[in-house]
Amino acid sequence: MKQYKIKITELTEKDLERAGDYIAYELKNPTAAVNTVRGIRKQINSLTNFRREMN
Repeated sequence: MKQYKIKITELTEKDLERAGDYIAYELKNPTAAVNTVRGIRKQINSLTNFRREMN
């Protein structure tokens, strides 16, 4: 299986932080903010082992 290197840009980091802050402070749900940002990071990291299915 081919491995890929995933680079998270500075802009992406800022977007994740803003999304987390919005959920935590505007929606007043810090637990959901942490879970959401962790979930997004987990999905991004899973792309390193992404495999394209051939038909």
